[in-house]
Amino acid sequence: MLNKLKGLRALSAFDKKQSVGMQRKLMLYWVSMILVVFAAVILLLSIAGAFSRDDAQLHEVMELHLKNTKDNLTSHLEHLTAQSLHLSRELSREIEGVLVEEGISLQEVNDDPERLLKLQEVMYPLVSTTLQAANCNGAYAMLNATTNTGLAVADHSRSGLHLRYSNLSASSPVTPTVVYFRGIPDIARKKDLELHNRWNLEFDTDQVPGLRDLMDMPLTRPAERYFWSQRFDLKDTWESAMLLCVPIVGSGGTVYGVCGVEISALYFQFSYPTVEGQFGSAVTVLAPIRDGRLQLSEGLVGSVSGTYLDGRETLVIHQGRYYNEYDTGDERYIGLHQTIRIAREEGEGTVWAAAILSPQDSYAAYTAGVQRTWVIAALVLLLALLTLSFFLARRFVRPITDSLKRFQLEELLGQAMSSGISEVDELAEFLNARARNQRLEQGELPPNIAELFDQFIARNDLLTEAERNILRYYIDGHEIAEIPDLAFISMSTVRKHNRSIYEKLGVASRDELMLYIDLLRRCGRLQELS
Repeated sequence: MLNKLKGLRALSAFDKKQSVGMQRKLMLYWVSMILVVFAAVILLLSIAGAFSRDDAQLHEVMELHLKNTKDNLTSHLEHLTAQSLHLSRELSREIEGVLVEEGISLQEVNDDPERLLKLQEVMYPLVSTTLQAANCNGAYAMLNATTNTGLAVADHSRSGLHLRYSNLSASSPVTPTVVYFRGIPDIARKKDLELHNRWNLEFDTDQVPGLRDLMDMPLTRPAERYFWSQRFDLKDTWESAMLLCVPIVGSGGTVYGVCGVEISALYFQFSYPTVEGQFGSAVTVLAPIRDGRLQLSEGLVGSVSGTYLDGRETLVIHQGRYYNEYDTGDERYIGLHQTIRIAREEGEGTVWAAAILSPQDSYAAYTAGVQRTWVIAALVLLLALLTLSFFLARRFVRPITDSLKRFQLEELLGQAMSSGISEVDELAEFLNARARNQRLEQGELPPNIAELFDQFIARNDLLTEAERNILRYYIDGHEIAEIPDLAFISMSTVRKHNRSIYEKLGVASRDELMLYIDLLRRCGRLQELS
């Protein structure tokens, strides 16, 4: 029995050694398979453009934003043009009415402050109405005449009036106070208007290239020739603006002057605020492109909050697949632009564009964050897969190790136990059958059979001497009919002894008795009955 327990311990140690090796091999198999699947997923995501989707998404967002911005700018400029053309026609009618009433031409108004005042008085209601109705921060009307032709600046000084909004703010960009920027101050006093702190009597036409040429050429209608000026600094102020210049054409083709509206850089910033998005701050730009450069200093720039733009840079354009790069030399921006139709005085090689710009640093920070998220997600996924492989390896190996432990218990308890795995149970049945055959070949008995034999042999001591003699005849192979002659007793006595033998040995019949004798003979234990 002691040797048997030692053998079971050795078998258990071998079982543990083999199960660990199997678990490691299965773990290695799962890890290898998971790494291959993981690499394939990463490759497919890369081919599908998952890692470059940010650029494509940025392109879609900017393209939609640019389309909306361009539509808004186009609509804005077209409305201002229509209102300025209407102002030109109304001014032409009023000016011509005064000239006819006075019986003079516009040239005779030079050096005549009273008649210039009368003309400005009829012009004021129209200019004021346009300012209130139009989406702009200023409206003006300029006559091709001056108060004093004897001054040195008379050549580029022209009479007229210019109304502007002051105290612009982001919360109320079109309803601040109206100030009197240019014109005869008598009108300001009559209308109770505040003079601008940089008020001047007349306009300086040299500030707007092409303005004097527009007033000197004969035209038949105002729509025949009008243009937007480039952005320029308003004289004696810190502000800059663009003017829409529409000729005031008389019935005879004479140009009485120029009128239009003003969009200042500050007003444009309030009208087109920065759009905050996941890729950074988007800035609206309306500016000319010349020689592959976006000239911000000549155009208008929306709110620059969240960027380093000051609205006076020249940006070198680098075309890209998903977006363009706009380089100032010190800073770089990404975005898109599209040409926009705008009446201009520039020559060939200059086009105007609506653009959307965002700091490249903001987009780089966003993409870095997305990449970190991808890396963390990939590591978490990989860790989860490795944990799953370890769990699956243990789950597949554990039933096998448990089955081996059950085999040990089966050996100890002598009871057949099921592992729940058909293949393992079949293997166990095969091994048990082979073990039984080996034991039989070696003369060994299963523990339960050996116990039965031990009990049978022990009960042999209960027999009397006469009963042992009868049993010995059976062991020698004699039949019951031969016993009376051999033992010199009657058949009834033999039968009486048989019943006692059966009862004492715990058998039910002579056949069962002979089976025990035969099995003990095979196991080499028959002599224990003697």
